Amino acid sequence: MKNNQTGFGHTMIVAAVVAVVAIAGVGYFVFAKNDSKSAKNSSPTSITASSSASKETADQKAVKAAAKEHFTLVYQKKIQEAYKVTCPDFKSLMTYEKFQSYLSNPGFQTIDLSDVEYTSTDVRNNQAKISGSVGPLSPNSTLAVSLLKKSDQWCIYGYEIK
Repeated sequence: MKNNQTGFGHTMIVAAVVAVVAIAGVGYFVFAKNDSKSAKNSSPTSITASSSASKETADQKAVKAAAKEHFTLVYQKKIQEAYKVTCPDFKSLMTYEKFQSYLSNPGFQTIDLSDVEYTSTDVRNNQAKISGSVGPLSPNSTLAVSLLKKSDQWCIYGYEIK
């Protein structure tokens, strides 16, 4: 009895190709569905100066309040208190001494950054980035602030004036 292995080999190759195409198709379908779902559910929330404040979410308001609290403390030269409201991740990257030195740069304690009007707000997945113009004393400068939500509280992760 002669065994026709060539036909069996071809059948296995065709079956493998069909399986790979089916898996790739299902993978693409799932990716496309999740991508469209995430675009609906976790799209960035941007607030512009012209939009009404009533459209702000609780997180957007809390993010701005956390930034205001931090920069009020900085302007009042309450550096230790300002350092305390930063995130643990921030503190692991910057010691208090480095933070104090960083804030001694011109601008941080001479301009009241707590009054910055944030024209860009992006809040997603317990992370936020906000930015706004510093003001006429520092023209063409923008304050960009990154925040994290830890234990249902927003904390400062980092910031810079660009």
